[in-house]
Formats: sequence, C-alpha cells, structure tokens
Amino acid sequence: MTWETRYARPPRATLDALATAALAAADEPPGTEVTWVEHGSATVVALTDRVAVRVARQRQAGGEVLRARRLVDALPDLPFAVPRSLGEAVEIDGYTAVATRRLHGSTAPAATPDPGVLRELLDAVHAVDTAPVTEHLAPRRAFCGGAAWEQTLRERVVPLLDADLRADAQDRIDALAALEDAPRTLNHGDLGASNVLWSGDRVSGVIDWDLTAREDPAEDVATVATSFGLWPHVEALADPGTVRRADAFRGTIPLQIVAFAVLGARPDDEVARTLARAQQALRRTAAGQVR
Repeated sequence: MTWETRYARPPRATLDALATAALAAADEPPGTEVTWVEHGSATVVALTDRVAVRVARQRQAGGEVLRARRLVDALPDLPFAVPRSLGEAVEIDGYTAVATRRLHGSTAPAATPDPGVLRELLDAVHAVDTAPVTEHLAPRRAFCGGAAWEQTLRERVVPLLDADLRADAQDRIDALAALEDAPRTLNHGDLGASNVLWSGDRVSGVIDWDLTAREDPAEDVATVATSFGLWPHVEALADPGTVRRADAFRGTIPLQIVAFAVLGARPDDEVARTLARAQQALRRTAAGQVR
C-alpha cells in the first residue's frame, strides 16, 4: 500500500488483522490477494475482486461506518449499484471494519461526462423516499458541524485562515446561511468524482454513503458540478432555483473540508495540509478563476 495521503489510520498490523477477519466474515477464501486503497479521508479500503473492506481511520468513527452500512443495506434498488453488506462487522483494538460488495467501474468516465447522465444520477438519488431510511441518515451538514455548522465555520475555521482571506470566507458563510429553507430530499452528501463509478459513459455504481442526509438537493448539485468541472453547464443539472442555491453551497466547500479535519481531531500536520489546500482554492476564486 502507498500511504500517499498521510491521513490518520490504524497501525498497519491492525489494518491487516481487520482485513483478514472481515474477509473471512464475507466468506472470502484465505490467501485471496488484497489491494489497499487509502485515498478516502474517513476509511481505508482493502479490495479483492468480490469484496471491499472499509476500515474506519479512527476509533471514534466506527459507529458512523456501521450506521452508513445500515443505510446502504436499507436503500431501494437504484439505476446503479450500491455497496451492500457481505458478512458481519468486526472490531479489533477499538477499530471497526465492514465487508461490502465491491463495485466495479472506473472513477473517470470515458469522455467528459454528459450533464444529462449526471442529472439522471442526481434525480435518482433525490427521488428516494427518506421515510424507510430516516433512522440511518447522518445529520444534515454533519461534515462541517451538523446543526452547529455555521458556528463551526465562523469560529473554528475562519480564524485559521490567513488574514486576507477571512472577510471573503465570512461572505461565503453569509451566503449559505441566508438561503431559504428549500424542500429537502435524500442527499448523498459526497457525490465527488471519486465516489461515482462509470462503465463507459454510464454510471455503474455509487460508493461512500457516509454523509447521506435529508438535505437541500442543491448540496449534491454543487458537489457534482464542482468535482466534474461542469459549473459552466450547471443549469443542465437542476432547475434554476436549485442551481442558485448550489452556488452558495459550493462557495463554502473549501471551508467545510477544513472543518471536517478540525472536528475529527485529525493530527496537526493533516489539518495544516487541508488548510493549505483550502486557502489555495479561496485564492483562485479571488483571482477570478472558477471555484
């Protein structure tokens, strides 16, 4: 495994023990070749051809991994695959791992994605009835503080920024806080390019449902448009009102990423790297570049 992201993670021996136990629980034959993937900030993943084992990076995150697993198992059939459970969860030294079905596909479409295909994805997610899955949903805006999101961004993130960026950051928070309370739907919460799998030009699967909540669908629209470089075509992803609100969501994305690191008590060096990336994004906008 290449530890290129340097996110917090369990000790290597614990990771190996968790993967072995979770694969056994999923009836994977002993000795099956495993590939590790560690780019996600919440989990480390061990892959076989059939199974994906998700390991919580921190002890306190185990409950969230289990909640997300219950949510995915309760989702209705969708036009794309989701990573449903295979076997019981395991815990070693306070760290939690779950085995799920591995979804196959590329994290990059064969060509620039068709906004119409991504709108179909958004519409399918947002059409899911939240009533049967309510108990398994994350709090809205859990990534950046939940009900205290605004206070978190203003009091714990903005002071970390360089002085010349703080006024702009406050303006971005103001814009999100001023949004009217739009009708809420099931919202994936992290529909970035790394969580959408493709087969050719079609979406074959969606992973990482940890942040799924009942929220304004504009949040998902903002993430899709930003992650896939489609902001110039954002009007093809949603109705005009949702697009307008999505602009307020996308403005705070760099701040929310810092909030996630701070709230998760991540190591100082990880917070510093996250802050540096956020400030670069804020400065690109100040220079007139697309967020």
